[in-house]
Amino acid sequence: MGSATRAGRSTLEDRMATQTLTLPDGELEFESGGEWVRSSLPEPDPNWRGSDSNGHEHYYAQGADRYPTLKQVAGEPYWCDSCDDEHVDTWLECPICGEQVTPGTRTPEPVWVSTGSRYFWNGEPISNERANEIIAVVQQARDEAAKLSERPSIGSRVLLEGVAVTVLPTAEDAAADEVTVMRDGSGATETVGLDRLRKVRP
Repeated sequence: MGSATRAGRSTLEDRMATQTLTLPDGELEFESGGEWVRSSLPEPDPNWRGSDSNGHEHYYAQGADRYPTLKQVAGEPYWCDSCDDEHVDTWLECPICGEQVTPGTRTPEPVWVSTGSRYFWNGEPISNERANEIIAVVQQARDEAAKLSERPSIGSRVLLEGVAVTVLPTAEDAAADEVTVMRDGSGATETVGLDRLRKVRP
């Protein structure tokens, strides 16, 4: 699709991304549409650096004061007949010599703009609410299947609140449904209930 200009931006290309979740009783399909949009207005160039005719150096800086070596100057108010309103022009000057300086700009990077999404169940369109219900049932079933029914073997890997940990020998006086695990990196150990642990998916 060719690019088209609209209200200060150009649409580079429309795309439709599709994801499919195959379940025992059906197929859930998700379509997400969107487009890459690039503004036709230039933006400040963070790499800009230059000098005025008197040799005073100026540059772009990160933060609230983008141009620390320049000062903003406002002209006299004037009436604009085109929009029937008062305007005040502003520009940047070198505070040392008073020369007007125009910082460098660049073309903005395109931004992805979503144009909406749709769900289908076995090829038939369904509401987002119904799709969320189906996804919630699937997630609950997966969580139930990942639960541990007995203490895992020492040295095995399990998930604690979604993070992989290593099973250590558990103290003899610990409850039967408690497991001691060690976190990666920090080496911190803790004894937790078996109900908080899940199997690591292969």
